[in-house]
Amino acid sequence: MEEEREIMEVPPRYPNFEQTAIKEFWDALENEKLITTRCESCGKIEFPPKIICTSCYSDDMEWVDLPLQGKLYSFAEMFAVPSGFNPPITVAVVELENGVRLFGHVINASYDELKVGDDIEITFEEMNWFDYKKHKYFVFKKK
Repeated sequence: MEEEREIMEVPPRYPNFEQTAIKEFWDALENEKLITTRCESCGKIEFPPKIICTSCYSDDMEWVDLPLQGKLYSFAEMFAVPSGFNPPITVAVVELENGVRLFGHVINASYDELKVGDDIEITFEEMNWFDYKKHKYFVFKKK
């Protein structure tokens, strides 16, 4: 006789965005705004956002807006890509006007169409986060 088993729902592999210490970051993305944290003690801007400064270890952090323009600092073409992407994709590091560097996906230009120093604009797209929840995130567009 076969034993009856209860089917259990598997929890998401990643934390619920609403339960993180940087919930404001995720809320801002939903509103197509890019923010991060800055230490009020030493002035260091942290990205990704932090609850403790990695420079002076203060927990006196404030939320600040990040600029939505920058320059292409580095880029690569990926053929082994995460689930939900069609290879190849172009990924890049963009240096924002305030010196912060972000890593992300270039959505409107192929690898061959880019060069270091290109003007880049940040925009927002809905993505499926690890089969858990659709959420907006920032992406790069060549100007």
